[in-house]
Amino acid sequence: MENQVTNNANALRLFFTEDVFLVEDKSVKILPLVNTEAVFATENTLVAVVEETVIPQGSIPAASIKVEETAKTYSQEVEIPRIVAEPVAPKSFKFLGRNKKSVLILVNDKQNDVSTEQGRELLRKIVKAVDLGTPDFALVNYANYSGTDFAELHQFFKPVIMLSFGVEINHLKLNLTWQNDIIIHESTRIIFAPNLHDLDGDLTAKKLLWGNLQKIK
Repeated sequence: MENQVTNNANALRLFFTEDVFLVEDKSVKILPLVNTEAVFATENTLVAVVEETVIPQGSIPAASIKVEETAKTYSQEVEIPRIVAEPVAPKSFKFLGRNKKSVLILVNDKQNDVSTEQGRELLRKIVKAVDLGTPDFALVNYANYSGTDFAELHQFFKPVIMLSFGVEINHLKLNLTWQNDIIIHESTRIIFAPNLHDLDGDLTAKKLLWGNLQKIK
């Protein structure tokens, strides 16, 4: 059977021979036609697509993420260990006598153990004049310990009396002045006199020494 559907205008006039009139009906409201079809961008239209990237926690090091925040400074008191000097061992000395009465006698002779014969004889008279025997004092030749100061001698011998023959105040590093009289430094009474050999021939110095020796008897 032939297809009876046609769009030919001349053919349609053969079937619709009556006049058709259009009458306006105001009771019917016709809404404006809205195109509900989706509008797609043409090829020449640029569409910006913003994608939100979700970064798994822990996948980026914290140092790479910049966070604007107020810088905070934390001060921590660091305890600095105290530097403690190691204790210095007392210097050892060779001496004659036993130092029972804490009397230190210093001589200064590079040629002899104590002094010349004249100097040794004078020393015997000196110790006898103040009622001292060999066990009572300690006799040290300072020439064997050049540079030793009073503090080192005091630490070792703990002298109550010190008789210094030929050893000067500056040798012992004492900030003192000798004024021909007994010096009391800390707990020690000190008498300075020339070297024993020179003292034996110096009458003025010898008289001065005798006067000071009487004060310590």
